[in-house]
Amino acid sequence: MENLENLINYIVKELVETKEKVNITYEILDSTVTFKVMVEKGEMGKIIGKNGLTANAIRGVMQAAGVKDKLNVNVEFLD
Repeated sequence: MENLENLINYIVKELVETKEKVNITYEILDSTVTFKVMVEKGEMGKIIGKNGLTANAIRGVMQAAGVKDKLNVNVEFLD
C-alpha cells in the first residue's frame, strides 16, 4: 500500500509546479483502493491533460501497480 501511495505522489508532484500544495488521500474498501488527488487551483489541467489522456495514463499505471498486491485501484481527481 505504501508503494502505491509513494508512486502516485511522485507522478503527481512531477507534473505540477506547486508540489507543496499536492494533497492525496485514499480510502480502502475490501480490495479496492480509491486515491483522491487535489492540487493547487489552476494546475488540475496539467494532471488531466488533453482529452484526459494524462489522467487515464495515471489511472492505468496505478491499476497495473495494484495488481501485485491484488488490489483494484481507482484514482479520482478533485477540484
